[in-house]
Amino acid sequence: MMRQEDHRGSTMSNGNNPTPSMRDLEAFVSVMATGSMTGAARQLGIGQPAVTRMIRDLEAQVGFALFERNGPRISPTAKGLLFFEDARQLLSSFTRLSRRAVSLRDETVGALALAATPTMAAGLAPVLMDHLGAGLPPAVTLTTMDAEHLARALQSGACDYGLSALPFSHAGVECLATAEASLVAVLPEAQAEDADRPFELAQLAGQRLLTVGNSYRVRHAINAALLEAGVTPGAEITTNSSLNAILSARAGLGIALVDCVSARGVPVPGVAVRPLARPIPYAWGLFRRGASAVADLEALLCDGFRRASEQVGGVCAVSR
Repeated sequence: MMRQEDHRGSTMSNGNNPTPSMRDLEAFVSVMATGSMTGAARQLGIGQPAVTRMIRDLEAQVGFALFERNGPRISPTAKGLLFFEDARQLLSSFTRLSRRAVSLRDETVGALALAATPTMAAGLAPVLMDHLGAGLPPAVTLTTMDAEHLARALQSGACDYGLSALPFSHAGVECLATAEASLVAVLPEAQAEDADRPFELAQLAGQRLLTVGNSYRVRHAINAALLEAGVTPGAEITTNSSLNAILSARAGLGIALVDCVSARGVPVPGVAVRPLARPIPYAWGLFRRGASAVADLEALLCDGFRRASEQVGGVCAVSR
C-alpha cells in the first residue's frame, strides 16, 4: 500500500525528465478504477490531496489533461482513456516483473500471465489450467482480449502465453501446439430429434442462422460452406460472441453454427450440440513470445492444451 510520505520528491515536473513516476501512474489508474479522487485515496490508503497532486503532476509531465473537472466530479478525457490502457498495462508488467524476479531468485515458477480470446478464455483455458494440477503457478492472471491485441501482448511481453483461433501468425510469436475440429450446430433441445445424427447444412434452408460475424475466421468458412452446398438461410442474427449465438438458439431464435470450444467447453442447458455432416474446419493454438521459455511449465501447458482440446473434440499437433 502506498503511504503519503512515499510520494515526496515525485511531485515536481521536470522538463528534462518527462517520464511519469510509477506512483503517479498507480494513482491515475486507481482514480480511473474508482471514478473519483476520494475513492482512489481510500483504495491507496493516502489522503485525497496527495492523489490530487499526483494527478496534476502526471498531467504536467504528459502534457495533456487526463480528466475534465466539473466541481467535485471528474470524467476522463479522450486522451485520458487512451493513456489509461497503456498505464494499466505498464503497472501490470511491473507487477509481473517483480514476481519474475522472485521466481528467478528462488528458481521457481511463481507466476503465469495467460491471455486468450473470449472463446478460448471461457471454453478452453479453465480446463487447461486444471490439467496443470500442482504445476499451476501460485499467481495466475487470465486476460481476455481480441486476437489482434493478443498478438501485441505476446510481442511486448505483457503476457507469457496466449490462446487464439487460427490463423494467428505474427512476427516474434511462436506456436507451441494446435488443435483442429469442425464447427457444430446448436439447436433448442426440444427441436433436436436424433441428437447424435450429423446435422445437414440443407436443414438451414429457410431457417434463421445464428452465428458470429468475423469474416476473417469463422464467418468466412461458414459462407463458403453454405455457398458450396447451395443453401440460403431465410434470415440471420450475427454476433461477436459464440455464446450469444448459443443462447439465442436456446431461446428458439434459430440454429447456431459455432465453434466446438464454446459449444462443448461452456455447457449450456436446454440446447443440443450436433456435429456437422459436412465439416467446417476450425482450428486454434497455444502461443508464446518467441524469445521466452520455461521448459517444465511449457511441457505442462502443452499437455494441458492437448487434453483440454481433446475434451471439446479437437485433434492436436505439437509444433515443437
